[in-house]
Amino acid sequence: METQRITGQPQPPCWCTLVDFSRELLSQVPEPARNLACICSACATRQQ
Repeated sequence: METQRITGQPQPPCWCTLVDFSRELLSQVPEPARNLACICSACATRQQ
């Protein structure tokens, strides 16, 4: 999304919009970072 904002060129959806994150994984995000921080693909994959 940032690339599209900077360049104005449409980008495909980010991988993270196509993945379901478990409640367990989301609960590991510190409270102050919730809804602000990203979960990387390595962490998301490790939970599967």
